[in-house]
Amino acid sequence: MTTATLATGFALAVQPISGATLKTDSESLVTGAIDIPVKDGTIPAYRSAPATGSNFPIVLVIQEIFGVHEHIQDITRRFAKLGYLALPSAQRS
Repeated sequence: MTTATLATGFALAVQPISGATLKTDSESLVTGAIDIPVKDGTIPAYRSAPATGSNFPIVLVIQEIFGVHEHIQDITRRFAKLGYLALPSAQRS
């Protein structure tokens, strides 16, 4: 390898990376906060599902350490667009 080849590779490696935030719309979906009844009360949760139909297959979305933030909600909307009822995992303390 020549010095020019190494320099070119290094120059390409340190270029800024462009990132875009994906945002799935909620058109034709039912989304939002819900309360899931449990033995000793309720668990707050978020859900996304198609607006029409029933008995959808369920996808449990595992949340990150930061909870059910916009990215996790967006993932549930993407699954709902494909015909699933998507629920992020509800964490209890």
